[in-house]
Amino acid sequence: MNIGMVGTGSIAHTMAKEFARPTTMPVVAVYSRNADTGVAMASEFHIPKVYTEYNEMLADPDVELVYIATPNSLHFEQAKAALLAGKHVLCEKPIVPTLAQLDELLGLAEERHLHLLEAITTIDHPNYGLAKLFAKEIGDIKTVSCTFCQYSSRYDAFMNGQTPPVFDPAYCGGALMDLNIYNIYFVVGLFGDPKAVHYYPNRHANGIDTSGILILEYPDFVCQCTAAKDSSAHNSAQIIGTEGSILIEPGSNNCQKLVVTRKGKEPYISEISDTPWWFEVLGISNFLIVPQDAVKERRIRAMRSAVAVLEAARKDAHLDF
Repeated sequence: MNIGMVGTGSIAHTMAKEFARPTTMPVVAVYSRNADTGVAMASEFHIPKVYTEYNEMLADPDVELVYIATPNSLHFEQAKAALLAGKHVLCEKPIVPTLAQLDELLGLAEERHLHLLEAITTIDHPNYGLAKLFAKEIGDIKTVSCTFCQYSSRYDAFMNGQTPPVFDPAYCGGALMDLNIYNIYFVVGLFGDPKAVHYYPNRHANGIDTSGILILEYPDFVCQCTAAKDSSAHNSAQIIGTEGSILIEPGSNNCQKLVVTRKGKEPYISEISDTPWWFEVLGISNFLIVPQDAVKERRIRAMRSAVAVLEAARKDAHLDF
C-alpha cells in the first residue's frame, strides 16, 4: 500500500527508514509546508514526489495511505481530511486528544471502508505478545509499574524561553501525551480499562506537564505509570503477581528484553535486538495485506482505551487541552 508521508521531523525519519526496508508499504510522496525539508527528505529516502499543499497530496491517486507525523494538535484535522479523500490513515501517537474526535474518525473510516490505525511501538512487539501469555502464569496480579523518563532534546531550549510544540499546551504536548501514552498502551492492552484514573503532574509555568505520575486503579490491583521529559531514569515495565513477575526493559515503548520469574521454574528470558519500529511497521503491513476483524477490533479497542485514559488524566489534573 503506497504511503504519502505528512511531516519531516525525527519520528518521520525513523519510520521512513523502516518503510524503506522490504515491506509492502513504499513511500511515494512526502508533504511538508517547507519545500526544502520536503526535498531533503525525498532525496534521503528516494521518495519520488514532494508536496507543499496537503490537499494536492490527498488528490494523488498513487497515495493510498497517509502517514501523519505532525504535532499532536494537527492529527485530527489531517486524519479527517485524509479519510474524506478516501485514504487509509496511519497516525502517530497519540492519535487524537479526545474520545469524541476518535469516534468521529472511526465513524468516517467505517462509512468509507477505510482503515484508521495508530502508530505505536508497543502492541506489535513479540515480547509484548509474550507478556500477555505469561501474565496468566504469575498468579494474581498485585501491582504494575511502568517508567519511561527521557530527557528531551528540546528541554534546554524550553528552559531558555523557547516553546517547542512538545512543550506547548496549544499543541497538546507534555510528558503524558508524548511518553506516558506508551505506558498506557502497555497496561490497557493487558488489563483493559481501569476503573479510575488519577494524574499528578509536575507543571511548568505555561501549564504543560514536563513529568508526572499516572495512577490507574483496577478492581484487584493498582498501576503506576511514570513519565518525564525533564529527567532520565532506568526505564522498565513490571507486572508483579503472587506467583511471579514479568520485567520488560528498556520499557513499554521498546520491549527489547523480557524476563519472566515464576516460583519453582527457571527464569524465561527473551531478547530481541531489532528496532521496535520495525515490528510496528511489520504488524501494520501484515494487517493491511490480510485484514482480520479480530485484529481490527483489538486495535480499535486499544485506541479507544488509551485515548479515554489520556482524556481522564488531563481532566483529573486540570490540564487545559
